[in-house]
Amino acid sequence: MDLRQFVSTTLTQIVEGIVDAQKAVAQHEAYINPGNLMRNGTNTSESAIWDNRTNNYARSVVFDVALTVEEGTNTGAKIGVVAGVFNLGANGASENKQASVSRVQFTIPVLFPATALPVEARQAKP
Repeated sequence: MDLRQFVSTTLTQIVEGIVDAQKAVAQHEAYINPGNLMRNGTNTSESAIWDNRTNNYARSVVFDVALTVEEGTNTGAKIGVVAGVFNLGANGASENKQASVSRVQFTIPVLFPATALPVEARQAKP
């Protein structure tokens, strides 16, 4: 899998998982990533990214990815994400290959979908 596909698939599956979980807990009057919450400036970092429409802040998705750069006589150069176990074996073809592994780390801020709280859930109970 290449890096582009890995990042896209990862972020998409995280968001889809949140949406699925929001639907699953709604019947229990639970809220995942509820919108319209009050901010507590003392507990929020200075670098928080806010969406004033929903009063939510973006969460950081941190990636720490190992990449392989593989160059062979038959394939040219390829960059891919290291995942799982490698299986090296002979299947009737031989090729000279050179590979190197590098790590890349990056953070992507994501504003996850918010669940709208009903008015009665937003009001403080005595």
